[in-house]
Amino acid sequence: MASASAAERGLAARLAPWKWWIMALAVLAGVWALDVWNNARPLPEAIDWQPSPFSGSGPPLSYAEAIRRSDIAIANARAAAEAGGDQWLMHEIHASELMARAQLTGDYRDYAAAEAALDQAFAVAVRGSGPHLMRAALDFSMHRLAAAEAQLAATDGYAVPPDPGDRAEIAAMRGDIAFYRGDYDKAWALYDTADRLVPGSAHFRRAIFAARTGKVDLADAYLAEAEKGYRSPTPQTRSYMQLQRGILDLDRGRLDDAMVHFREADRLFPGRWLIEEHIAEVLTLQGRTGQAEKLYRDIVKRTGHPEFIDALAAIVEARGDKAEARRLYARSSKIWAERLKLFPEATYGHAIDHCMARRDWACALRLAEANHQARPYGEAKIKLAAALLANRRIDEARALIDTVLASRWRTHDLFTTAAQIYAASGLSRQAERYRSIARSMNPIA
Repeated sequence: MASASAAERGLAARLAPWKWWIMALAVLAGVWALDVWNNARPLPEAIDWQPSPFSGSGPPLSYAEAIRRSDIAIANARAAAEAGGDQWLMHEIHASELMARAQLTGDYRDYAAAEAALDQAFAVAVRGSGPHLMRAALDFSMHRLAAAEAQLAATDGYAVPPDPGDRAEIAAMRGDIAFYRGDYDKAWALYDTADRLVPGSAHFRRAIFAARTGKVDLADAYLAEAEKGYRSPTPQTRSYMQLQRGILDLDRGRLDDAMVHFREADRLFPGRWLIEEHIAEVLTLQGRTGQAEKLYRDIVKRTGHPEFIDALAAIVEARGDKAEARRLYARSSKIWAERLKLFPEATYGHAIDHCMARRDWACALRLAEANHQARPYGEAKIKLAAALLANRRIDEARALIDTVLASRWRTHDLFTTAAQIYAASGLSRQAERYRSIARSMNPIA
């Protein structure tokens, strides 16, 4: 994007799909619960099922079609949960459909509704039972690492041990928690555990890990292996993999290659805003800001997501319309405040960029500190170091960025931020060294 703060917003948005991939895995918990729930009862018969016009028609071919199917699935699952209110499995199925919709929409209200359904499940479950794996996935997605860890720990006490597939998922999720705590060696070891249980089950996670530790070619190879693991990948799955490949190219500054992947992702599964916002980001970086602005306006109209309102504001501000930029920032500020109340941990990292874009350095630092406390991994440390620098706390910023430089984390924004901090410290030789590394990783960073 056109400015440093907008580029940071793009990075945060590009990390969002990783979160959604974990949410998709949560649906496995519903299947697993069928095997271990000893108090299951027959499905209630008096349910007013909504007819589905999609039965037998194959996977959805577009975002709009997926949303229509999701709406019907949620309505039917809600009816089953109301009819079988004393059965936690019914509430879990309802939650799984809400979480599937949340993956598509990114709407916090869908996540909140899924959380409410899971609360109902635990309210009627026998002590020691309940949808722990699914709740762990939701907690993880909302960046509540300790809560997710507690839910996974509950599965260790089950009378009927989980099957190898579920044990692999549990190990992999524990690896994810270690990753976001900055314990990269432990994360990789847990991915090894998952792969020993089910070979290849951690390929996608390894791709994310490799991309953030400076091994982009290896990340690409792991994505290819992950895709091979699908016997019959749907258009949505194939589109998602194209999106991920585009992100790898975007992180390396290969804009034309990234656009090819994003356009293919959009062709395979048209209408998904997650793909379109990456296309808009590339357009901005290519200097085609008029097209980018038009696309962002359409995305904002359809989603109302504040990060895209901020991206639009950055473009508007760059072309000189400061009055509209102020209105847009004010609009997004209200939405960020609502999100911070609903799911604070999941909001901190994105809202930091909003504060930075508005040059509200105190706000940025406050949120960066909270974000770092919630998930003290590489990206959070970099954002906190940048916020410390913006607040002229240069020595603290340099001490923190040095801890990231000493770790396995290797991204171009690490070296870009390190260069800025070292330049502010008067250490020009080191600053130029880090600037050179950043340019070698991403020439347009």
